[in-house]
Amino acid sequence: VAFYALFGAIKSCTALGLKGRPFYLKQKDIVDAMKESSSSDGAAAKISDSPFSNFFTYDDLATAVEEDFLDANRGSTNNAQGWKVTGVSKPRGSSFEDARMTFEEVEDSLQKGTVIFNAIGAHIPKLAGPTLACCDASSLPNALNMYVTAPGKKTSAPPHTDRQDVVVVQTQGRKHWRVYSPPNPALDPLADMYARGKGDDALPLHALESTHGCTKLIDVTLDVGDVLFVPAGFPHTTDTAEEGSDTTSIHLTFNLDTHVWDLDYLSARRLALARAGVVDTALEQTKDSDNRYVGKANLLPADVRADLFEALPLGLLEDDDNGAAMVDEVTTKLERISQTIDEETASGVTESVWKD
Repeated sequence: VAFYALFGAIKSCTALGLKGRPFYLKQKDIVDAMKESSSSDGAAAKISDSPFSNFFTYDDLATAVEEDFLDANRGSTNNAQGWKVTGVSKPRGSSFEDARMTFEEVEDSLQKGTVIFNAIGAHIPKLAGPTLACCDASSLPNALNMYVTAPGKKTSAPPHTDRQDVVVVQTQGRKHWRVYSPPNPALDPLADMYARGKGDDALPLHALESTHGCTKLIDVTLDVGDVLFVPAGFPHTTDTAEEGSDTTSIHLTFNLDTHVWDLDYLSARRLALARAGVVDTALEQTKDSDNRYVGKANLLPADVRADLFEALPLGLLEDDDNGAAMVDEVTTKLERISQTIDEETASGVTESVWKD
């Protein structure tokens, strides 16, 4: 219930992507909100902790690794280079047991960096409920990743951006977060603004503000039970170097996968042009294999680019009256954005194609 309420609130009052704004909720904020919405004074008096505190712990992780066939990666820790990952385990033989990742391998990797469990909500029953709650509340496909970091790490994730809007729930320990405004894509138009600082694309911490035009928006340590929202395209970096904590940090990251599933105005425009048989002379995105977030799209005026890269509204996929009403709103906005980019290409698309 608590997870569904969290995601429902984000859906109803939070802008996503480049038009979004990162924010955090401390445990006290969450408890106060729960008390305020409680049906009775007696029930409110019993609320003392965030429902997310210790929801998933190191002991839970140990049990899950021992009982299931899980896989994980370890992230790099150099904050001057792109974030890369390597596997935590290697098969020791040809049998099923020899191929299983052991908890000893997880603990060994924790000494070297953050251990990352991708799409873990599909594998651990305790995490399946929150994952489905995110999907139901947001009316959007999503994935849940889990990040486990030992205390005392000066860098647990180098500066990078994500293609997803993410909701971070700290379930054990503490983690320090710094979140920045997006880099100016016009400075490097061939870089994917939703994958900066990954692989061979370096986004050094010392250059975020001086070279890439970023501004620090959040500098906060999440304690157990706290929540953080980071919009897609906003650089962030983490560490567990603060003194006074000797507990392993565990946080759950719920991904709102609008851009992953092409649910933005850029992708809708691209599809409409293709269906109408119109060549995209304005942005020159002509092949399905083209990365739509690089090239001329990054050289558009900032306000036009923000409109173009904006995610389609949550709820558009719902099969109800609200979803149907959104279709007309999205169609009108899509046509307006496309006309602003280039009237000639937009004029070759009929209204029915824009709507479809």
